[in-house]
Amino acid sequence: MKVFKISPRLQWTVFAVLVGLGVWMAHSYQMYSVSDRIISYQERKLGETRSAYVDLMSDFVTVHKNISALVEDFGKGAEKKPENVDEYLKRAEVIEEKIRQITAQEDWINEKDLSKKSALKDALIHRDVAIEEKKLLEQKVAHLEEMVSSLQAFEMDILKKVESISNKDIDKIKTTISSVNGELKKRGKYFNPLANSKKNSKGGVYIPDNPALGQNEELMQQVTKTFTAIDDSSYYREAMKHVPVGKPVWTYWLSSPFGKRSDPFNAKSAAHKGVDLASNKGNKIKTMAAGKVTRAGNATGYGKLVEIDHGNGFKTKYGHMNKIYVQRGEEVAMGQAIGEVGNTGRSTGPHLHYEVLYDGVHMDPMAFIKAK
Repeated sequence: MKVFKISPRLQWTVFAVLVGLGVWMAHSYQMYSVSDRIISYQERKLGETRSAYVDLMSDFVTVHKNISALVEDFGKGAEKKPENVDEYLKRAEVIEEKIRQITAQEDWINEKDLSKKSALKDALIHRDVAIEEKKLLEQKVAHLEEMVSSLQAFEMDILKKVESISNKDIDKIKTTISSVNGELKKRGKYFNPLANSKKNSKGGVYIPDNPALGQNEELMQQVTKTFTAIDDSSYYREAMKHVPVGKPVWTYWLSSPFGKRSDPFNAKSAAHKGVDLASNKGNKIKTMAAGKVTRAGNATGYGKLVEIDHGNGFKTKYGHMNKIYVQRGEEVAMGQAIGEVGNTGRSTGPHLHYEVLYDGVHMDPMAFIKAK
């Protein structure tokens, strides 16, 4: 019986994606941290630059006022004394120097500000890209995890159904065995169907070598339970192949039961070790369990007789047959036709004399016929 499972290819794909997610998360975290440090540094430097720029602008305003005053003085035709000219020249040199400083500083600010803004922009872009890629990976992994979860739920449902079917099969077989043991206990016997079938069996708790499956403890436990039920069902079925339960002829009526009876020929009390199943001559006789034919031919009182050893202590005998289809030493399967109903030997009419033995002790065949 097949059990649906997650394919190894899908499981390894999920595992690879999870590893990739881990790497990308580490990379994203590193980029995020570095970006934050760069942004903090840039904001601090821009603050310092902004303050320097304000100071320079104040100087520029002062210089502008000085230039305006100088021009105004010359425009008013102020007296051009040598000392005044020298003073104007000195003030002009100071103004020119300030202008050069402001110009140079403004260029530096513009260049530095542009560089800082570029670095900040790059940092933000890297951070945003890392965050976006992380989100995309998380979405993909979430989708895969959802698929895996759905598959595992589907597999869980199948496993539970298989377990239920196997357990019902086991319960049915146990009911049959209980019916058989009811007859065996009357004669001090007991049949354990698993005593021999598990002798050379292999087993143990099912532990999957798939890491993805191993992570789902509930699914793993269900797999173990299901496979245990399947194994037990297989053991019971294999054992029951060698237990002769069911009717050896399709249509019959019980003409003589198991136990003491009045002999049909001399009317004396006699032990009847089987049952007589009256049926039409020529009706097929089938063995209800697999086994090996140990006898096939004429036997005193039985007429044409077939004996089969089914193993596990069970044997059956089929007497008064019209025809025999099997030979001594032949292996027969459960349900195989071995001959026809007849009237050979010590018989008053067409019927099958049917015997069932367990560990050499005769049992009532009707307990086995009705157990089916």
